[in-house]
Amino acid sequence: MCDNEGWRIEIKQYPKLTEVAAWRNEVVGSRMYSKDSSSIDLNDTYRYGGYYTQEEIREVVNYAAQRNIMVLPEIELPGHSGAVLAAYPELSCRGNVQPVPNKTIVGGLVDQQLVNMEFCAGKEESFVFLENLLAEVMTLFPSPYIHIGGDEVDKTHWKNCALCQERKTEMKLKDEDELQSYFVKRIERSLSKHGKKLIGWDEILEGGLPESSIVMSWRGEKGGIKAAQLGHEVIMSPSDPLYLNRYQDNPETEPWAARFSINTLDRVYDYWPYKNLGGAQYNKFIKGVQFAIWTEFVPSVEHLEYMLLPRMPALAEAIWSGPVTKDYTDFVRRLHKGHFQGWQQKGIRFHSKKFRQ
Repeated sequence: MCDNEGWRIEIKQYPKLTEVAAWRNEVVGSRMYSKDSSSIDLNDTYRYGGYYTQEEIREVVNYAAQRNIMVLPEIELPGHSGAVLAAYPELSCRGNVQPVPNKTIVGGLVDQQLVNMEFCAGKEESFVFLENLLAEVMTLFPSPYIHIGGDEVDKTHWKNCALCQERKTEMKLKDEDELQSYFVKRIERSLSKHGKKLIGWDEILEGGLPESSIVMSWRGEKGGIKAAQLGHEVIMSPSDPLYLNRYQDNPETEPWAARFSINTLDRVYDYWPYKNLGGAQYNKFIKGVQFAIWTEFVPSVEHLEYMLLPRMPALAEAIWSGPVTKDYTDFVRRLHKGHFQGWQQKGIRFHSKKFRQ
């Protein structure tokens, strides 16, 4: 629902989140969507953004619930908060700097010179704001879980902030990792009072896990394995191979996608979350598996379909079937024998190369 690139949910108590943080100036021909950025004019922009009203959110949540799907909000903190801090800069370590209502996107990331991306851990106002905001979010999502992000926090802001250093001394914290843990644990206690359970990316392991948190492991499986061995529930979502906004074949022949790994169909189908846990006694802590596709990198519904299919059903079959009964060769045979034709008849776009059998 929020990230550096934009805020996407109506919050009545904080109207600047939709007046300011939900909008930016997008570069025409942005590098987000293009392999060749040499001719892009960074001054050639258009207004981009929007948000879900609370009425629309309730409609989506109810529609999903009728189909036994639970919708979870992700409210990023203490990092990935550039959009929020453009609207409420007084909550950053730099203080009440000039807000930036329209943020130019360069290569898919907010220009770091324009905004601070972390809440100040030394200001009580940060926690008051987040607790008020989350209380309103909870009225919209009946889910017992709230995802708080917790990933990719640039702690250099905290190292250079007098208030954060005062907080660190006051709480007898040895480093900024423990300061992040302090931050996340305060939010967890607030959520617990409302009967909600905190989910965070594997960075919340740094400095010490909150007591009842669930870890979503994206930087490989290492964080998830450590959390399971500590007795915490885990959702495995390793970016390699489960980020579906990444290439699914040779980058030279594929549409632009996120960098790093090439997550081919066979690698997605081969994934099994229990292989490396260190013992069957930890299997019970694996709550599930998630693929991710970040649609800030997906410019159209057709491109979204292309990136999802056939990797999405491949992962579903692989996890639901298990390693004993799943059969990649048979899965590919069924794709070519019926699924590709059916999707084509329905006008659904998909990746349709001759897959290895």
